[in-house]
Amino acid sequence: MKRLLLSIAIIAGLAGVSSGQTLKTKPDLKGPAPRLPNGKPDFSGMWARPGTQDLTRTFTNANGTSNKGEPNPLPFTTWGQAQWDNYDPVQKGDYAGSCMPFGWIRSFTPHPMQLLQNNEYLAFLFEQSTMFQAVNTEGMPHRNGWPPTWFGDSRGHWDGDTLVIEATNFNGLAKLGTIGHPMSSQGKLTMSFKRPDMGHLEFKWVLDDPKTYTRPISNERVFVLTPNEELMEYSCMEGNLQSLLDGVITPWVGPKDSDTNLLYGTQHDWPTYDLTKEQKLTGVIKQVVYRGKPPVIKLEVEGKLLTVVMAPTPRMEFRDLSDQILKPGVTASVVAYPSKQIKDEVRAATITIGRTTTELR
Repeated sequence: MKRLLLSIAIIAGLAGVSSGQTLKTKPDLKGPAPRLPNGKPDFSGMWARPGTQDLTRTFTNANGTSNKGEPNPLPFTTWGQAQWDNYDPVQKGDYAGSCMPFGWIRSFTPHPMQLLQNNEYLAFLFEQSTMFQAVNTEGMPHRNGWPPTWFGDSRGHWDGDTLVIEATNFNGLAKLGTIGHPMSSQGKLTMSFKRPDMGHLEFKWVLDDPKTYTRPISNERVFVLTPNEELMEYSCMEGNLQSLLDGVITPWVGPKDSDTNLLYGTQHDWPTYDLTKEQKLTGVIKQVVYRGKPPVIKLEVEGKLLTVVMAPTPRMEFRDLSDQILKPGVTASVVAYPSKQIKDEVRAATITIGRTTTELR
């Protein structure tokens, strides 16, 4: 512990090495990336990130930050699909609302982030909940005997001017974003950082988690230097404690996930639908069971009433498909697949109302 604290103190002492870190001058964001005394790129600085709450989205913000997402749906295993469908932060609570550590990927989304670096360590200072990680960058082996944690055991090494950080030994409780994409304790996370110039940081991560996904998944983001910003104290529990006590925020007291799909069971899970027979259906909504288990709508298509199985309620709400939009009398079009077992039932992959299409997977 003393060595770790000493390393953090050294990092803070070397923050002035980079010409891009002082508040007294305005850096040239198109200028060359600053360098450490050992010649490696210095990633120190305050960085704006793209705000990736859903890693399947691809977008560029006005400030130049961007996200290149994975195609939706993600390649879930049966177990991973169950965790994805079972996620319900309103009913079961979410660890972030109870002020637990966010874990690596989710931490890169909210509130400012500052990096401080020297030859041996890179420190990540997250304003959110005043979280931090200090990662050794000397190619050291992973530590033995440490308990699993939210951020895992992280070690860094250089590949030319690219810093590669590998994290293992996770507790498996963190999500990859606000929407709730899961990961397990078996995951290995590889993150790479490049600084092509003064003003930009290129960030890519790859998660190899065979319990959750059938192949490694990845995500690419661009961060932008914001030298005029500074971190402030963030006391999560000070803001959330009363809401937790009053039940406004559901307390998270540990995982309530199941190895089985609690919402769809075996009767309405994706394998029970014929994914080789995509159907495009347009009709009028006659009935909505928005918070059902599972959520469904009754759609009248050419005089025939079909049961359309929808996404979990939290996912629809997150993607702005509220029960005020999804209501009887509305004309809707769905891309759906027929049930192999239940007549006149389909499961929707997307729904379009007006000019807005919502992904449901």
